[in-house]
Amino acid sequence: MKPPIWRQDRAIHPHSCEIQTRYSDEDHLRHINNIAVAGYYDEARARFSRHIFSSLGQDDLSRIVTADSRVTYLREVFHRDVVEVCTGILRIGTASYDLGQALFQDGQCVGICTTTFVQATPTGSIPLSNALRAALQRFLIRTPETLSA
Repeated sequence: MKPPIWRQDRAIHPHSCEIQTRYSDEDHLRHINNIAVAGYYDEARARFSRHIFSSLGQDDLSRIVTADSRVTYLREVFHRDVVEVCTGILRIGTASYDLGQALFQDGQCVGICTTTFVQATPTGSIPLSNALRAALQRFLIRTPETLSA
């Protein structure tokens, strides 16, 4: 199922970074293979998370673990140009949050990714701290519903 069209809008994402494609990411069809594309989202999530956690001023946070990650491929990605990965928070729950990402190359949205993170201990999930919740809130994606409110 295709994601809603508003998810392909660069302007709704409060954070972005560029990632250089690599020749070794090409497959025999001469485009970047799907595993490498998933890696670009992962790298951008790591950069975004470091940014969030460094703003908290804490090095020893509870573990944040990936519960689910879904990639939608909209167009082929090609080697030579950088890709831009735009990221923001789609939802903040009690013990989890959803990150929304859009991948752009040459000005076009080429893919969408949604990842759910859970704050956990070895025995299970725990509620997000107030400090983390506030940090995440600053990076909320403005959906069409929130823009019209």
